[in-house]
Amino acid sequence: MPFRTPKLKSVRVRFIIIMSFLVVYVLATYIIAEKYFFIKRKGNTSAPKVELEYVVVHLDLKGAPPKLSYLQSLLPMMKKHGVNGLLIEYEDMFPYEGTLGMLRGLNSYKKKELHAYLTAAVSLGFEIIPLVQTFGHMEFVLKYQEFGFLREALKFPDSICPSTLESQHLVEDMIAQVILFHEAIAPLKYIHVGCNEVYHINKCDLCRRRNATDEELLTEHVKFLIETVHILSPDTTVLIWDDMYRGVKPMDCSNIILTETEVVHWDYTAKPHVDVHINMYKYGRMFDNIWIATAFKGADGRERILPDLNMRFYNHLHWLNFIFDYGTLKKLFKIKGIILTGWSRYDHYAPLCEILPASIPSLIINLILIQKYTSGIVVKNMNDLDVFIDKHIENNLDSSLLCQKHSERFLNKFDSETCHYEESDLYTTLQLLSNAYKYFVIKKNASNDEKSRIEYEYENIKRIVPISALKEFNNVHN
Repeated sequence: MPFRTPKLKSVRVRFIIIMSFLVVYVLATYIIAEKYFFIKRKGNTSAPKVELEYVVVHLDLKGAPPKLSYLQSLLPMMKKHGVNGLLIEYEDMFPYEGTLGMLRGLNSYKKKELHAYLTAAVSLGFEIIPLVQTFGHMEFVLKYQEFGFLREALKFPDSICPSTLESQHLVEDMIAQVILFHEAIAPLKYIHVGCNEVYHINKCDLCRRRNATDEELLTEHVKFLIETVHILSPDTTVLIWDDMYRGVKPMDCSNIILTETEVVHWDYTAKPHVDVHINMYKYGRMFDNIWIATAFKGADGRERILPDLNMRFYNHLHWLNFIFDYGTLKKLFKIKGIILTGWSRYDHYAPLCEILPASIPSLIINLILIQKYTSGIVVKNMNDLDVFIDKHIENNLDSSLLCQKHSERFLNKFDSETCHYEESDLYTTLQLLSNAYKYFVIKKNASNDEKSRIEYEYENIKRIVPISALKEFNNVHN
């Protein structure tokens, strides 16, 4: 069929041109990142340590909110390990009033108790950063019939429509109550307005009629939030999560400039993705400063019982190495701080993952790691990691958790029974439950050696659950 040859050649040529362009683009991006935005640790003497203005612990109060007395008991430990900020995600635990009173959970914190806790934290030097969801993750608001008509997609309560005055008034009221409550205790330097995982952005007719891209719609909403915050508190800086901006192309980022706003780049994997370099370049042009978010819990599965200490450690280690490598590029952008997130559940309707008391070892391990990096003690070669852990992590961990003996390579197995910190009995009990899961689910597919080990562990599972562990759980939670 000779009459098709020119068309086939044309398609083939176009394909080759497009693929060639993509290859060149990827290579150019990598070379730029490698040359200008990535400095290898080998021979790097100008950045001897990681510099972080803030080390912040995220308190996610969704689903299993601890008692404020328990949270207050953790303040000295966090202070000792270098924490100087708390990112508090209230959701339905904040004591909203007026028309927002229905948002309060049955076990929400009382104003007087919350005021006392925040006052104690501020007196110890903690920066308080409240987190108010204002776009995505709005289930705790939009599940109510009174606000359901504000959903971007009527079948889904996660995303609010940003194009109605009613939505704006709702968000304004939420932000106002949170800001006024906190500023009665101390000046509010930062407020986090969420804006992550807006799964149903730009879906309703009102939004589509604006003929805007998802990023443009998001940016307009963020600008509205910034204006709302600054009317109430001119000196407060707005923080947002970064994921909704990851799709912005480098050549388009100059069209999205958000002053007086700082972005939080989150990645909870054991090794941050290679496109982090490109994101850092983009965010450096779009925002005033950049924050990094790791995870000490809540990132290893929706129904996780205990944190994966190995994954959580490597997540922090690789981010710290990443920050260290960028240390001399302060003229391009500044990494303001690191936020150790601790998710309680993935959304308002999701099951609980690890509870906070069960995650204290993970939190302390990674705070010790951050302290080492900010003091100039870094892993210069990954082949030396075992030595680094033995010398700089495990002894400090044993001391912090009151362990009677060396904790036997915590990355492989943390033995809480040798330790005597406040939540150790609870950790041990949950470890037994985790082993029970292995027994019933994994055993049938395990090797003979693995089956023998699981059988041995099951004998431990059949022991009586320590009464002290049950008491500890009741003491921690409402």
